[in-house]
Amino acid sequence: MYEPQVDDYVIWKRPNGDWEEGWVYFKGDPPVHKKGWNESPQYITIELGVKDKPHCVYSSGKPMRHKKIHILLLCYACFWDQLEYVRNRRDEVTRDATPIKTDTYKSQEHRYSDP
Repeated sequence: MYEPQVDDYVIWKRPNGDWEEGWVYFKGDPPVHKKGWNESPQYITIELGVKDKPHCVYSSGKPMRHKKIHILLLCYACFWDQLEYVRNRRDEVTRDATPIKTDTYKSQEHRYSDP
């Protein structure tokens, strides 16, 4: 069975003929079994669309932090057998990332370089 991961592009083909497609935006942790606690099932969210948020300022006067509205669809683990994997974008993200220079890193100011 396919195990979805964040940044996978999937198509959810449901038995009633409906289907949605998009990027896996979030994947919840597997349920933890604790005595006396209600168990919440594992799920993913599929990003169906993104649009710009209208400009506003919080009552504190600070500019807004999140600039986009994400349209997400919830898919529980019991429906993951209906998902079709298309591709992922994990390689694209790491390829575009700026490499971190670790040779000049110092954990504290005025400390000698780590060997």
